[in-house]
Amino acid sequence: MEYALFYAQGADPVSYDPADEDIAEWVEDLETRGLVEAGERLRPDEDATVVRVRAGRILVTDGPFAEAKESIGGYDIIDVPHLDDAIEIASRHPAARFGQVSIRPFARPAVAVTPPDARIVPADFADRPETGRRYFMSVVVDPTGEPDEGGYPTEWVREMDGRGARHFGEPLRPPADTTGVRRRNGEVIVSDGPFAESKEWIAGFDLIEAADLVEAVEIAAKHPMARSGLIELRPLWPFALDDDHFARFEREAAERGRRSEPSSDEVLAALASLTEAAG
Repeated sequence: MEYALFYAQGADPVSYDPADEDIAEWVEDLETRGLVEAGERLRPDEDATVVRVRAGRILVTDGPFAEAKESIGGYDIIDVPHLDDAIEIASRHPAARFGQVSIRPFARPAVAVTPPDARIVPADFADRPETGRRYFMSVVVDPTGEPDEGGYPTEWVREMDGRGARHFGEPLRPPADTTGVRRRNGEVIVSDGPFAESKEWIAGFDLIEAADLVEAVEIAAKHPMARSGLIELRPLWPFALDDDHFARFEREAAERGRRSEPSSDEVLAALASLTEAAG
């Protein structure tokens, strides 16, 4: 059974110390066992962009849709026989020690474009060259959105697959089916449900590739949930197994706390120019 593992700060975070654990060892173990399909780290909250469509207008804001403790810092998709196996894997991830790992099963609706028995991540994904900038696109339920049309976004998936903009993605089962895993003082703590109640919650995700944030926003705005909910775009943060994790921690410290993506005003201005040029 396939699960998405999401890494977040959680309600009782402790300080991260790179001397404690090396994420590369955890990744290598899962790859050796053939249990992981794909995973990525996401750039900090400052580089998140939220897209909503209300009354036909595209609204873009900088920053994540939720507070930092609820914001996702990365993900993995694993395929294991049982939930107990997923809990064991999650408990050994470094994020379980300083934050929380949330285990979410996929919904796999029968009306999806991909066959229900197909793996979430295409078999050839690891070999696909990166030609643009990849974004993790969270599809979020927002009660303030317009009336929900419901159903699987079949036409959006077909268009983005046809453009080569979408690599993979699926809806997730509701937050009530979430299993939280933390490790404190050497003890593994497992809880049912999300670690924080929120009116906004992630209902699914897609990994897309675009030329830049402007095109990513254009793609996100076409998703039906941009009207009835919201879409959060987060660029990926490179990760190499052979990278020294002490050096990586120090290098990336300088990138935290500042935005590297274009601002929402710059994106909206670029979209307006493209619309005007198209006539």
